[in-house]
Amino acid sequence: MKIYSLQIRNSLLIALVFSLILAMPVFAGGEAEQTGLTSFKTMDIYGNEATQQIFATNAITLVNVWGTFCPPCLEEMPALGELAREYASKGVGIVGIVADVVPNPSGIGMINLDTAIQIAAQTKAEYPHLIISEDLQKTRLGNVQAVPETFFVDSKGKVIGQTVVGARSKAAWKILIEKHLSAVQK
Repeated sequence: MKIYSLQIRNSLLIALVFSLILAMPVFAGGEAEQTGLTSFKTMDIYGNEATQQIFATNAITLVNVWGTFCPPCLEEMPALGELAREYASKGVGIVGIVADVVPNPSGIGMINLDTAIQIAAQTKAEYPHLIISEDLQKTRLGNVQAVPETFFVDSKGKVIGQTVVGARSKAAWKILIEKHLSAVQK
């Protein structure tokens, strides 16, 4: 009974933290930028610094916001990993943004960081996975309402096309990648 109660408590804590993350732009006194991820500084899950320059070498980048607690997110990650490898030489990047890796209230470490690293490895999602920073909260990410949520950006981090809420198959992602890639190459 104690284990079940601990699992419920942990699930509620994760949901609370995620809700607070989504609400941050409102409390920060500003609207989230609607146009994309054009200016930010954060870290990836391995501790490397990342900025909007992560998009500069690709014509388009698929940005997938996911959570460690989200089965549909985890189910589509192997396909996204395959697509990242298949499209790497074609000007297409994939970047994951982990919604529930957050600073530990104790000030030591990050909640869910180890889980995110394990998931990325197990699913072979071998593309950058960013942690939501205060800077990222002020961008398009401040408007994320659910996970998985995916959108495309151009080489400058400006959102192109429509946002996709929910998981998709590899074939469905391929269609969207080709559509957005051909649109920016015109």
